[in-house]
Amino acid sequence: MMSYLVLARKWRPRVWGDMLGQEHVTSTLKNAIKNDRLAHAYLFTGPRGVGKTTAARILAKSLNCAKGISVVPCNQCSNCKEISDGVNTDVYEIDGASNRGINEIRSLREKIKYMPSGARYKIYIIDEVHMLTKEAFNALLKTLEEPPEHVIFIFATTEPHKVPSTIISRCQRFDFRRISTNEIMKSLQNICKEENINIDDKAIQLIAMKSDGSLRDSQSILDQMISYTEGTITGEEVIKALGLIEQEVFFKITDIVQKKDLKKGIQLVEDIVSKGYDVEEFLSGLEDHLRNLLFVVSTQNTELLQTSETYKKRYLTQTEKFNEGDVLRFIKIITDARNELKRGVQPRFQLELTVIKMIKMDKTVTVEDLIAQVKEIAVKMPIDQEHLSTKNPSDNKENNPVQDQKPEKKKTEKKKSENVSDPEGGNEKKKLLTFERISTHWPEFIRQIKRRKITLGSFLAEGVLYTLNNKNIEVAFSSDNNFHIDAINRSRDIVAEVLKEVFEQELYIKCIKKELPKTRKKNTMSNNKEQSLKNVLDDDKLLKDLIDNIDAEIIN
Repeated sequence: MMSYLVLARKWRPRVWGDMLGQEHVTSTLKNAIKNDRLAHAYLFTGPRGVGKTTAARILAKSLNCAKGISVVPCNQCSNCKEISDGVNTDVYEIDGASNRGINEIRSLREKIKYMPSGARYKIYIIDEVHMLTKEAFNALLKTLEEPPEHVIFIFATTEPHKVPSTIISRCQRFDFRRISTNEIMKSLQNICKEENINIDDKAIQLIAMKSDGSLRDSQSILDQMISYTEGTITGEEVIKALGLIEQEVFFKITDIVQKKDLKKGIQLVEDIVSKGYDVEEFLSGLEDHLRNLLFVVSTQNTELLQTSETYKKRYLTQTEKFNEGDVLRFIKIITDARNELKRGVQPRFQLELTVIKMIKMDKTVTVEDLIAQVKEIAVKMPIDQEHLSTKNPSDNKENNPVQDQKPEKKKTEKKKSENVSDPEGGNEKKKLLTFERISTHWPEFIRQIKRRKITLGSFLAEGVLYTLNNKNIEVAFSSDNNFHIDAINRSRDIVAEVLKEVFEQELYIKCIKKELPKTRKKNTMSNNKEQSLKNVLDDDKLLKDLIDNIDAEIIN
């Protein structure tokens, strides 16, 4: 009876065209074969399961095919079949972890001088080459620099930083990349179609995401799911079999954090632990979720997210609840928690602490907002001091009744003069709205917008206040700022609310395109926040004392 051949071996690429996501490698090697510009040593680096050893085998078949050197090996001759099966006498596949000593390298050097028995080249493929000892690398140096013409070395490693620079400098290095989730999904769909495997799209997506850019891992997981499931492979069964965490749980956490519901947060931790989820796996998934949220908050775009359309819409909904600073600080909390887990901290306690920190975290305040608030306090300070000075015990009625009456008289006279000069009581609401008034209050409007939605405020700050046309405030943007204009138009309700708060009238923003100077003067504070804050701290003791007292955290 023929033994079962796993999918990872059955569907292993046999020619260059079958390899996924490594076009920068395959095109270079094909051109080298075609133009007879082969190197004597190659170093293939990259994550596991992306095609390093497979590329080495295809290169060996291209050079030793019985039908001649060819970019496309025939895969039918005895040489090609033996190389594919790893049994060819002229192509040596060596495990660097098992043959890492100097004696093995000495034996290799002795064999190199002999001509190949039935092929054009002797090819040495050393996998996980970084596992060789220092002495073994030193013994290999001279041979690697000037090998016989019939010898080619191909090294493969997942940890190139452990390979000595003296070895790397004698090789042509190719860095293999992680394969994208979409490419893995297409490959799995093709395998399932050819193998008559019933599987839904959600299951394929989960398997592709779980493989983390490794095609071999995705094929192994698919093999596992075929054995686990008797009928159609569904997303729910993949979640159950692999112990994955539903995306819905991560959205639930961000909702709890936004509402600052500590009770529900602790209950959610209890649910996660009681269901047997791995805490490290959970924190890793939450970190990916926050990464997606940060991307959408920053760009207002979901096209590049590797998730379903339903979840893309939910990400867009949550962008109005958090700003970039909040999400960055959440990610920092998760990163710290994962580092603590590696130090042996109790997983459940660390998860509880992480959720509590996220719920209790205050909203992020920008340097500009902090400075504006402190300046407002500073303006009011002299009034308070004057008020306090009138309450000096030495100036009370008993000690000096005449002096006590004078301020009251002056206050009455001042009030009368105000009523005469301004019959409307100085109410600015009733003043005619002019372009000059809009220009004066425009910085305050931008600050208020940023408090609601920092990206929207940043986009509006890029524009130039142009003119007032009835109830429309026209803001000019350069012709290459279409993204800014679209983002502002999508948030017109927020803009209208803030306009009414600041100018106390129904107003609207209209974005127009104009040819603006390319070198526009930018806000020094926004370009160099750290220097601006340092200057203010040096000049303003009140601000410095406030920051010290409230233990503020400054986010760049």
